[in-house]
Amino acid sequence: MDFISNLFGKDKNQNLFEASKLGQVENVEKLLKSDKVDINSQDTYGKTALNYAVNKGYRDVVQSLIKGGADLNIQDENGDTALTSAAKIERGDIVEQLIKSGADLNIRDGNCETALKFAVKVGYKSIVDILLEGGADPDIQGRNGETALISAASRGQKDIVELLLKGGADVNLQDENLNTALNAAAKIGHKSIVALLVNADADLNLQDKNGNTALTYAADRGYRDIVDLFIESGASIDVQEENGLTALMLSSQAGHRDIVELLIKSGADLNIQDENGNTALDIAAEMEFTEIVELLLQSDANLRS
Repeated sequence: MDFISNLFGKDKNQNLFEASKLGQVENVEKLLKSDKVDINSQDTYGKTALNYAVNKGYRDVVQSLIKGGADLNIQDENGDTALTSAAKIERGDIVEQLIKSGADLNIRDGNCETALKFAVKVGYKSIVDILLEGGADPDIQGRNGETALISAASRGQKDIVELLLKGGADVNLQDENLNTALNAAAKIGHKSIVALLVNADADLNLQDKNGNTALTYAADRGYRDIVDLFIESGASIDVQEENGLTALMLSSQAGHRDIVELLIKSGADLNIQDENGNTALDIAAEMEFTEIVELLLQSDANLRS
């Protein structure tokens, strides 16, 4: 008894789902030719036969369904399309197949993320490359405003940052906390990513919701090489964050003598006061960082009046 007759009386759409899940390309084609199935029918999870074939990685079944007229952009209950699903299982061949067949690259899933954003988050460089080459928009922002570039920078993914910049990503987009890719890279001390972003004309002085710049983050966390790079690239040294603290104050507070010395040599204002009227010298004295106190005094820093 052949496949079609054996399934007599059963729901043909369900049969298509099952054949697609099992990779039975001949049975899929028979069902499509029978003209008794809705190729775009969705089950209780919102999935189509195409979704199932992609999830299982059955490229030949995917091709048959595409030829049969499957809608490439239907979303399941989680907002996943066939393209998103292919990206999630790291099947570049199926991603390419769907792109060539006209899949929408920029549909967002239930978390407001695209296939590109997902590929960035999990570090699938080859998928990122394919999606960018296919025309995916690198600047779509997720629910919290995070872009693919910010995501890659915060994860230390230098190769992916390079791909995104080459793909035209906006280096200065900010998320809901006004965080930029440069801030994200500075926070984790990733100098090579910082350098890439600086060379891509990142704005060195954009402040996040707390008033911090990439420089203040680097100074606070002790990344001297990055502080040096920012200074050489023209960053404003005396920007104050929400509590009135400058890079000099933050590095004095954290005990980073080498950064304090660098900032002094670079012309940092020694006597700016924070919201409580404290100078860098006051802060260093309170923290009992004797070497920093001496360094500031030698540079003619003042205690608050």
